[in-house]
Amino acid sequence: MRERTIAVVAVALAVLLAGVGAAAALGGTNSVQTPTAAAGDGSTVSVGASGSAEAAPDRAVVRIAVVATGDTADEARERLAENVSGMRDALRDAGVEDAQVRTTNYDLSENYQARENPDAPGYRAYHGFQVTLDDIDTVGTVIDAAVDGGATRVENVRFTLSDERARELRNEALNDAMTNARAQAETLADAGDLTLGGVHSVATSQGYYGGPVAYETADAGGARTSVESGPVSVQVQVQVTYNATQA
Repeated sequence: MRERTIAVVAVALAVLLAGVGAAAALGGTNSVQTPTAAAGDGSTVSVGASGSAEAAPDRAVVRIAVVATGDTADEARERLAENVSGMRDALRDAGVEDAQVRTTNYDLSENYQARENPDAPGYRAYHGFQVTLDDIDTVGTVIDAAVDGGATRVENVRFTLSDERARELRNEALNDAMTNARAQAETLADAGDLTLGGVHSVATSQGYYGGPVAYETADAGGARTSVESGPVSVQVQVQVTYNATQA
């Protein structure tokens, strides 16, 4: 049986921040500006508001790697290729299609530890992969298959949303934010003896945030890998300026 060392380096959730809209991305806190009076009907009311929506993740991205060593570069490369081939076959047997797997990094270099330790292998080869899964319930099974097939490192598990689901959730959060903005603007308009009109301008920013992940790694006793995710929430900020007229 091929000897291997399994290292689980990190499990993380997707966190990304992107600015959208006509203006620059806003910060994470709300801001409220008092009505700005101008001549005639040129008054405006500007408010900052947030909105959110939550859903279970529907996509997982697993980063795994195969590491091999050898006394020569060819020996390290050949061992790596053998283990990678075994891992890819195991992933196919687990139902993972080739299109779901892509190379993220490849390295074949001298093992500098051998300069201080004559017993250490002279070369180290590394091949990193990213596996995208649309069925998050299979994450543990896929990790076990990869490790059983030859993977030596599980570097990262990231839970996120598919593009379609992310758009849907973002729209829900934007609707929530605009409802909150309108309520704040109505309060300000009433306090300033103004009648609130339509939207004059809007700027938005957004971020995805995930819940905690619990995980266990396979061990020699036969326990299998278990990975659980929390919900992914989308939070957005809006800065809205409304037209207003004197009451």
